[in-house]
Amino acid sequence: MGEGCLIRAAWLCSCTVELSARQRVAAYPRAVTVVGTQSSDLSSVLAQRVLKRLDDLTAELVDAIRVGDHAYAETTLLAQEQLTLVVRDNLASILEQLSGAGSNDFSAPATAGAVKAEHGVPLAALLHAYRLCGRLIWAHLLEEVGAESRESLPQVASEVWRIIDEYSSAAAESYGRYVADRARRDGEHRRLMLRSLLSGDGEEAALWETARALQLPVTGTFVVVNAEASADVERPLDGIEKRLQSKHVQSLWLTELDAQIGLLSFTAPGSRCWLPELLGEVAVGRIGVSRPFTDPTHACTGSREAQLARRCADPGTNSVHSYGCAAIPLLLVQAPQPGRELAEHVLGPILDLPEPNERRTLLDTLAMWFDCHGSSTQVASRLHYHRNTIHHRLRRIQELTGRSCADPAQASELYMAVRAVTLLGMDRVTEGR
Repeated sequence: MGEGCLIRAAWLCSCTVELSARQRVAAYPRAVTVVGTQSSDLSSVLAQRVLKRLDDLTAELVDAIRVGDHAYAETTLLAQEQLTLVVRDNLASILEQLSGAGSNDFSAPATAGAVKAEHGVPLAALLHAYRLCGRLIWAHLLEEVGAESRESLPQVASEVWRIIDEYSSAAAESYGRYVADRARRDGEHRRLMLRSLLSGDGEEAALWETARALQLPVTGTFVVVNAEASADVERPLDGIEKRLQSKHVQSLWLTELDAQIGLLSFTAPGSRCWLPELLGEVAVGRIGVSRPFTDPTHACTGSREAQLARRCADPGTNSVHSYGCAAIPLLLVQAPQPGRELAEHVLGPILDLPEPNERRTLLDTLAMWFDCHGSSTQVASRLHYHRNTIHHRLRRIQELTGRSCADPAQASELYMAVRAVTLLGMDRVTEGR
């Protein structure tokens, strides 16, 4: 077999192994399975000879990487000393393994992957450096081959590119682990900063610094969204970030024990009237939306408004409630203790009824009467009862409470009381009486 054919065969081995490396990296984070095979005598002899010129090879490979890869040539992502150290360790480890003197220790490529991920070197550049490394080693091995040994070159090439493939995969997996760990750390740090901004912790200067760190605009339009969470549904607005991005709205989110809270930044001009509808499309449970504000350091006020707005919606419903759109529910949730006292004072005789079904029937009828704007006909239709049955229940309510729905002042007391029962959870509390 001629020398040209041998080199071409080795080059085909190179391409095949490079493809394998790409496939393995694409399947990240798959674990690397290293199959150790003993190097041939020729590989061992050649590797030992080349290893004696390690410093020269290191300098040559560093130059090739700097010149041949735009990620290094156009930036200063890695200092010369850092790159030299990483390259030398990997060359030494590869040649020692090829010579049979080294073990299957992949600390060198693992370090290379972590270092380059830390400095922002692209993964493609990392893999390209290993291909340059393989070509350089192969070229120097060829220089050491005598004419009598050329028939064994395909086996040597196979061993070289097997090792390069394994090192590339080990480096890529280390790179991926570092990126994932950094993303988790960065994500947790951003959540802590967002929580600090929403709670208003610190002086105004510190809040401005937090807003800048979160890359929020200095001016714009902001709102806070508070979505009810539970043990079964931790993220009631799952997927909302992408939906908002399609509307050119930046959003930052964190998940608390009872809520998923988001700070929305409307940097593009346009109306926000579509927001409640969009939230309603993906919501599970109650959602509150604050009033708009223009200063990101006022997110604490927006967070409180969004929480109160959520509590203004009836428990157990999937609904979106904006702060200030209903005055009486807002008054009740802001002052829950006076609201409970009002409900006990006005509806106490109903709440004290010994039969739970009668309590529930009268309270539901009263609430429905207000929802239907005082139309007994609509109440009867929605509750599927005869109109006379509704009139009978309203008279029963008047007998027990001493208040008539026909009197505006007395009706207002009944309305506030029945809303307090619903919003403050008093209907659930009294079921066990």
